[in-house]
Amino acid sequence: MKTRIMARALVYDEDRNTILLVRNKNSDFWYVPGGGWEYEKENIPECAVREVKEETGSEVKIKKFLYLREYHDSLEDIFFESFWLASVKNNAILNKNHVDLDSNGSVEEVRWFAKEDLLKLEVYPDIFKNFLG
Repeated sequence: MKTRIMARALVYDEDRNTILLVRNKNSDFWYVPGGGWEYEKENIPECAVREVKEETGSEVKIKKFLYLREYHDSLEDIFFESFWLASVKNNAILNKNHVDLDSNGSVEEVRWFAKEDLLKLEVYPDIFKNFLG
């Protein structure tokens, strides 16, 4: 059995009441940026910060822990995903030319979404569609 621990950051822009989501190549759903924990190099919140930087080009600050979920990709694979609330350190302007910094990365698009936009999308995990009250 294989276990993988992941960290994801819900990046929230309080001034614009928007959240940052990413979409992979050849995919029609959006998700909270994040990825696998490199336990020999970082703690789990640092993993979330690193993954957001790799996938979006944005530097973030972790605000608080949101929740942990377990899911099974197969009978052999268990994933534990931690979700963290984060804010952008410098500004919320995205570099339209940013490319996923992970050579194995698959992020194709990064965008800020308002609540009305989220309701029209397939979002993973869908609990975040209701984050923007």
